[in-house]
Amino acid sequence: MTDASGVLAPPAAATAGASADPATGTAAGTAAGTAAAGTAGEALAAHLAAHAGTFLRGLPAIDPGVLHRVAGALHTFDALLEPAWARELHDELTRLGTLVGQEQAYTRRLARLAAALDSLACVDSEAGPGAPKARALLERQLTLARSRAHSLALQELGSARFHAVADRMTLLVSDLPLRGRAGSDPARALLPYATAARRRLAEAVAALPLHRTAHPYSGDALHDAGDDLPWRQVRLLTLRARYALEVCAPLLDPAVPAPTPAAASAPAPTPAATLAELARLLGRHQEAADAAAAAALAGATPRITPATAYVLGVVHADQRLDVEAARHAFTLAWPTLEPPT
Repeated sequence: MTDASGVLAPPAAATAGASADPATGTAAGTAAGTAAAGTAGEALAAHLAAHAGTFLRGLPAIDPGVLHRVAGALHTFDALLEPAWARELHDELTRLGTLVGQEQAYTRRLARLAAALDSLACVDSEAGPGAPKARALLERQLTLARSRAHSLALQELGSARFHAVADRMTLLVSDLPLRGRAGSDPARALLPYATAARRRLAEAVAALPLHRTAHPYSGDALHDAGDDLPWRQVRLLTLRARYALEVCAPLLDPAVPAPTPAAASAPAPTPAATLAELARLLGRHQEAADAAAAAALAGATPRITPATAYVLGVVHADQRLDVEAARHAFTLAWPTLEPPT
């Protein structure tokens, strides 16, 4: 077993930030010719085979983005696949992607909180006495959590369970288990599944309090972290809609969108670009919420000094402000997405 830097090292894009979700244009491009012509089963198989090949060639390094893309496609297009097989592989890829991504997540969280401490020290003279101890406490807690996540990932990559997943990914490259004749329709039969994924996203967004988050500094997200869950669910549905659109990309009209009335010289963003931006904003939301939780956990440490507790409280509030800012930005960016045609 190699060291973590060799086993879990992601592509550079994967560590760039909260929304880091490496684009897999090369894999998608490989499948484009097959998807544009042929059956729905052949198009889906080509897309999944391209991503599975990326996963297998990248071993022992693992890109969580590839795992989540394959899992998302298995979920959205499950009606075309052998149900038990697709459901089990989806669950395993989701679990593995989350586990492998934890180490990167703790690294980003620590960097975000360190930057917040640096900013605080520049604007708040009262933070001076407590900032060094707050930084040391956060570094100790998050470094320990990152080390545990690293150890768990190494154990996973050496397990029989992981090798079973790798074997199933190999099957994706060669022989996708389709459900009877479900995949024999023309490739454009995939489009209604992508439309359904967007509809589920729109329904979840409709349940969010956008009438409040449309106003900046509404204060909704400052104190109660209990309402983060619906936003996390919307992020999951945004990613699923985005991944479904990637499957269907070779089938869509390649024409450049018409310019918007407000900016006649600039084309309107494509649905793919819109979903990518929404996912980025919701990734920022999740990172800020997780950082706030880490600051709150550190602040609950017994016997810390009042100065340290003050700094951690301010950092917690700062991260919740960023949660609110991300919700506001998402509300402004949320469009009415037309179904793929």
